[in-house]
Amino acid sequence: MKTAGAVLSIAVAVVMMAISGPALALTFREPAKGSAERAAIMHTLRPAVEAEMRGPVEFVVTTIRVTPNWAFVQVEPQRPGGGVIDPEQTGFAGDTDMMDGLTVYGLMGFQAGRWNLIDHMVGPTDVGYAVWQQRYGVPAALLGLE
Repeated sequence: MKTAGAVLSIAVAVVMMAISGPALALTFREPAKGSAERAAIMHTLRPAVEAEMRGPVEFVVTTIRVTPNWAFVQVEPQRPGGGVIDPEQTGFAGDTDMMDGLTVYGLMGFQAGRWNLIDHMVGPTDVGYAVWQQRYGVPAALLGLE
């Protein structure tokens, strides 16, 4: 038979978990367009994507989530001024039928006072970045996988 003290302890633990759950939830922000932080994140991703696209790119940001240590982005690359990128004129020529467009997903980490590219992928046909949670210890909520 449970004692009143044991029942009370269990009840307190349940209440504490219930009220602390939201406090433990990951909070992230979206840096404003034109902000130095947003530009730094995009500049971190740009060299890798320009190499794959075989030329200069601008990004149309679909998603950007930032914490003090991580940044996750989903962007659509285009040529400067809004020009369309022909996938067959990129490093993916011949493989584009196995891709879902040129959408780029990027993961950056903030370390030593700057953003660093951790990983990225172009045109996955599934949620390929889901492995980043386990591989790099990225919070699921940052990746939109909560």
